[in-house]
Amino acid sequence: MATPGEDVEAKKASVTSKLQAREDERHNVIKKRTEEKLSNSSEKENVDFFLEGIQREKRVIEEFVSTCESLEKSTLPHKFEEISVSLGELQKYVTESALFLPAAVLRRAQIEINNLKNDLLNKKEAVLPKKKFAFKSKKKFSEKIRSDPTPKIEESKTDEPAIGLTECHFADRENETLIKQAEETNKEDILLTKLTDCTVKLYGAPSAVHVDFLKNCKVFSGPVSSAIFINDCSNCTFVFGCQQLRIHESHDCHFYIHVTSRAIIEECSEVAFAPYNWDYPEIDDHYELSGLNRSRNNWNLIDDFNWLSTDVHSPNWTLIDETERVVTWPS
Repeated sequence: MATPGEDVEAKKASVTSKLQAREDERHNVIKKRTEEKLSNSSEKENVDFFLEGIQREKRVIEEFVSTCESLEKSTLPHKFEEISVSLGELQKYVTESALFLPAAVLRRAQIEINNLKNDLLNKKEAVLPKKKFAFKSKKKFSEKIRSDPTPKIEESKTDEPAIGLTECHFADRENETLIKQAEETNKEDILLTKLTDCTVKLYGAPSAVHVDFLKNCKVFSGPVSSAIFINDCSNCTFVFGCQQLRIHESHDCHFYIHVTSRAIIEECSEVAFAPYNWDYPEIDDHYELSGLNRSRNNWNLIDDFNWLSTDVHSPNWTLIDETERVVTWPS
């Protein structure tokens, strides 16, 4: 039996232990809050720096658009080319910043760039209009054909969708097989938008690929040197390699990927992943051109921005079982 003195010492030890535990918990809470504050501060600083850069470039481009009509006309083609290059660099900056940007900021930046592209394109068409071919009469046209069996006709592209300066694109198509060769895609930004029941094949090494509003499609691409952005797609299969992959608001899609960072999903459900396995004769050359590290593939490391638990797997994505994967694709 413990003596009264021993009971007192035991109670003291118990009280001391509880006080120490509370103090340790308080310190841990303070430490966690401090780390969160620093993290949030760092993230805010990164976002602020990014937005400042966007606004700075935006002002330069907007100033050119508003004043270009007062410039010497002979200098305009070169000036438009310079501004187009600047806009391309701005797009690359947004692409490379995608990993640390919140989704809302990324969307805002992309909208800004798309608006600038459209403004620049419209202004270019206004001050440097292309000559359009027009038929004055059927009779004169038939006479022209007889006198010149191979007439050169400059076609107006008024039926093309207004997609800024992104010349390499497919838009508003259904039930088609759409192909672009390497000479069209190498080092280019590609846009795929509003496609339904289509198969798309992009040979080569694009700089970036933007995909919006696809349904029931299959998309194949050679290695992409920077990022692929996918938004609002459903019941699609994507087969491509890239440095960064960001998927937003997409559902019931399969991804066969080679990605050298970690893929990010947001507001997604029922998306599944497997390793990239598209092959075609020139793919080795395109990998070399893209600069992607073929030995590094994080195809199975997915960050779900809507699932914060670290010890429970996100229900929004899964890996495709080996027995259910497509082994080979048409080249």
